[in-house]
Amino acid sequence: MPTAEVTAFCSGAVPSLLNLREVSVTHTSGLGGRGGPDDEASNVPSTDIEWLDRLPLMHADIHRLYVHAGVDPNVPLDQQTEKTLLWNRYADGFLFGFGSYHVVHGHDSFPDGPRLYEGRTNLDTRAWRTGRLVIGVFDAEKAGGPIDFITVTGPAM
Repeated sequence: MPTAEVTAFCSGAVPSLLNLREVSVTHTSGLGGRGGPDDEASNVPSTDIEWLDRLPLMHADIHRLYVHAGVDPNVPLDQQTEKTLLWNRYADGFLFGFGSYHVVHGHDSFPDGPRLYEGRTNLDTRAWRTGRLVIGVFDAEKAGGPIDFITVTGPAM
């Protein structure tokens, strides 16, 4: 149920962000807002860094693949390299996902994003610079891209 997923996110991650810096949170059905984060790594507790280091490089549910940068559509999922998962950049005009999966990624940033394509969603809005972090809301029962967005904004750099 999407509401439960959003509630879980908001009850955990957003308050953590608010503890790190002064930001405002808005739930939107579109794009908007400007701002920029404090890029001081010292603001992130070491326990959070350790937790991030333990996360898998890719997560799949029934409809989507979630990955930092992307996947190679010509390589089986279990053979994707760390380099691809962390550094891939899709070619301009590449609209596709991975087989039946919709790919949710970032890494290739667009300040005016997110970028929505037929088979993939790029959520990278260069938040470290713009102060505008866009979070996709996905319906676990529905294939495809996000059904909504949550936007977190702070001062721009």
